[in-house]
Amino acid sequence: MEVIKREYLVTEIKVGGMLLSIGAFITIVCILLEVNAGWASLFVEMNRSDYEAGIFLFENWQEMRSIWTWALIGNVFLAIAALILLKKEDSIASFPMSVLWSIYFIGSLLLIISFGICLGSYYPALEVIEEHPAIFLSTRGAPLYLFYVGMISGLIPLIIYFYEGFRKQGIVPRRWAIIMSGLLLIVFIAVSAGIVSFAVFAITCFLITILLGIFYWRIQQI
Repeated sequence: MEVIKREYLVTEIKVGGMLLSIGAFITIVCILLEVNAGWASLFVEMNRSDYEAGIFLFENWQEMRSIWTWALIGNVFLAIAALILLKKEDSIASFPMSVLWSIYFIGSLLLIISFGICLGSYYPALEVIEEHPAIFLSTRGAPLYLFYVGMISGLIPLIIYFYEGFRKQGIVPRRWAIIMSGLLLIVFIAVSAGIVSFAVFAITCFLITILLGIFYWRIQQI
């Protein structure tokens, strides 16, 4: 009975890893589509006022609505993955890893709500932005706040990835932990120096999340 239970849990962890990779991959694609649309950039930070952001969104709403719909779907995958992976009994020192996945789930849920509000309420405010810019300003406040809070949880998979990579018998091979820590450091320095934008750092974080999902998918036993 215990063996069957463990085999079932291994299968769940594999599925959780697959969903984690899919969600992170969709998110990277959405970031690149935002860059292609002109909403974001890989090299400079796009600092727009609320009015400028509103005008851009109004002129490109069909494209941005499609991108944000997929971003919402990507976060649904990430939220489900977090719910599955928190079942894995493990800890960092004495800190339960399930708590980290719970935080990640909440962060993904906040992002789902954020994109949902954007998709449901932005366009009516954008239609009257020339006459009543304050309406879009007030409409944008809540989802923007939820987005920034939710994005902080994106660091959780990095903590788990490097813990698994540098501990003995972790699911992440040591060489991959070293490679990605080097890449993350290079990107962080490049962002700090203004060579690339924060979007590149975000893509790197989600790339690490994809790898973590792949290594969960390859797990053989618990």
